Amino acid sequence: MKTIFEKIKRSAPLPQLPQVMLQLIRACGREKTDIDEVTQIICRDAALTAKLLAIIASPHVNLAKQVTTIKSAVVYLGLDTVRNIAISSSAMQFFKFSKVTDNFNINRFWYHSYKCAVLAQRIARQEKQINPDQYFLAGLLHDIGTLVLMATFPEEYKEIKARVNQGQNEFEAQTDILNIDGPKVSSWLFNQWNLNPMACDAVQFLNQPLTRIAEELVHVKILFMANLMAEPENTDVTQDALVLTDIPAAVLNEIAVQAENEVQQMAKSLNLVLGEPEQGYNLLAKDLKDVSLFFGTLDNLLRARDVATLLGTVQRGLEIIFHIPRIFFFLQDREKDLLTGTCAKEDRYYNIITSIALAMNNNASLVIKSVNTGISTASMNQQNLAASDTQILRFLETPALYAIPIVGHKGCSGAMVIGVDSDLAQTLDKNKTLLDLFSRQTGICLENLNFHETYAGDLSDKKMEAYATLTDKVVHEINNPVAIIRNYLEILQLKLPEKHPAQEEITVVKEEMSRVSSLLEGLTSFSKPRVGGSQQTINLNEMCSRVLAVLKKSILMPRQIRVQTDLDDTMPKATLDSNGLKQVIINLVKNAAEALEKGSEIRFKTRLVPGSAKVLIDEKKRLPGLAEITIQDNGPGIPSHIKERLFEPYNSSKTGTCNSGLGLSIVHSIVREMQGRITCDSSQGKGTCFTILIPLVPDTGPRLPKDEIMS
Repeated sequence: MKTIFEKIKRSAPLPQLPQVMLQLIRACGREKTDIDEVTQIICRDAALTAKLLAIIASPHVNLAKQVTTIKSAVVYLGLDTVRNIAISSSAMQFFKFSKVTDNFNINRFWYHSYKCAVLAQRIARQEKQINPDQYFLAGLLHDIGTLVLMATFPEEYKEIKARVNQGQNEFEAQTDILNIDGPKVSSWLFNQWNLNPMACDAVQFLNQPLTRIAEELVHVKILFMANLMAEPENTDVTQDALVLTDIPAAVLNEIAVQAENEVQQMAKSLNLVLGEPEQGYNLLAKDLKDVSLFFGTLDNLLRARDVATLLGTVQRGLEIIFHIPRIFFFLQDREKDLLTGTCAKEDRYYNIITSIALAMNNNASLVIKSVNTGISTASMNQQNLAASDTQILRFLETPALYAIPIVGHKGCSGAMVIGVDSDLAQTLDKNKTLLDLFSRQTGICLENLNFHETYAGDLSDKKMEAYATLTDKVVHEINNPVAIIRNYLEILQLKLPEKHPAQEEITVVKEEMSRVSSLLEGLTSFSKPRVGGSQQTINLNEMCSRVLAVLKKSILMPRQIRVQTDLDDTMPKATLDSNGLKQVIINLVKNAAEALEKGSEIRFKTRLVPGSAKVLIDEKKRLPGLAEITIQDNGPGIPSHIKERLFEPYNSSKTGTCNSGLGLSIVHSIVREMQGRITCDSSQGKGTCFTILIPLVPDTGPRLPKDEIMS
């Protein structure tokens, strides 16, 4: 006997009803799942209940108070643990134990167990028992011993089934072959799980004859009666059951009918058919695959270090799980109050989708509607779609679009727009919980990436602002005594004769004071860069060519430095501060020239950033996007200790009294004033490349004709 129990402890997982497992996984995955709902789902399956009780009763848990109900177990373990148990148990069941033994029907087993639980609870109430829920638990688990024997001794159980088919009682056949029967194993398990001793006592009498039960206490009779009456689709109360109770036959018959109706309704809600046990396993296989793939995708989402990688991970996950044909993303640009499009670079419509933008106040767009409401929206059977929806639908090349909002902690970050047909739309509707989980995780990851990028930029800006504030104070405090000193020097020179020996010394002091003034002027240029002030509509390429022509004659040719230019012909006219941009270009080219040896080279390039120019389809307008200017040299590169604080004032690799270390600080300030961004990529021995991104002011001209919107 001891050997058998030791083997049972190491036995295979018990077969659990797949439909119940899937309901539990989905319920625990929802954002607003309560304990009562989870408890009700667990109560539907004996094997799952046994799993939770076994965990609660394990030595490392060591609860001070006895767990007498399923709800107590769920409260203690928590929803996350329960979900993990459901997922792992389902995986183990499907991959290692999809069939317990030949001809075993898990649906019929569930039906009998659940009906016995309902009957035991109702009869206990009629008998005025103190805790009817304990009878539900005992009824649900009364046959768990038989299930364990089937799982532990599958080969032996084939012989047991053969004997049962020949007419032998199943408990007797179990004892003949295994020297133990199901009720004894159930009682042993109840003890292991620290269940109520009365339940342990009652379950081991299920193998006894009716004459023996008639002499036992009421708790034994209740479970025995429930087991007698628990045959599926049967509401006839036998005389054997009636002799065990004083409950009137009419009342007991009503209990039987109510119990059968409750179990029938539960079976219907689970999509359970008694003769089709494989249906549940097929369903489990599909959903387990989806859940596994989702958690694999989630792990990759958390590892993504940029938006492109993140969106690529989301796309691959959705493609694998739902077999979607195409997906576009529309992400929110909060500064411009727009959604801007993007998709996989391999998609043949990449250039078009990245050129599309949707105004957030465009309530006619289904994509905007999904973002503003936070609810998934489909175009199926909808009439009079907005022009933007129609265009997007044409590029999706599917009958309909399905817009899923990307929701994070701070609201919507955008939308995933999926191409669907009617079948795929129904599949997505059925898997709304999984989609919502996808949406939330994507939104949170996007917020994290944006936070780190914004934080880094803000930190740099705050640092520069602090330098500027300090500089303003220093300049103000120094300017006053400098002005006084210069005035006194002027007065002193006037008082002294022209030929006085001190005149020469005073002149030297005045020159030094002028140098101090020049230094102060440089500090002022950093803290308050002279950015021209007026905005002009210019041809960016022509302006750059003129500046470079001047620099060639004055700086580059004397040093024998070549300049290669690559100017983007598609660059539109830009409205910006041309004087400020000239100062930026002059400083960067001059810095590069001073770091290069004779015969070196500078590459100067302009381009319209791909995808930055946007089309507001419904508004029939174009937004010009971003201009990029790169200045690259093949010089020695910037030392790492200088690069770390490259745009901070008084930080320079140059030596000499004429260098203030303010040039790049001024450049950074000017670019920032223009709402742009400047970055530097440099490696020692491999050269340096400065990249400037300047936003182009939107065109305020006439609207575009309809046929030119997507040209």
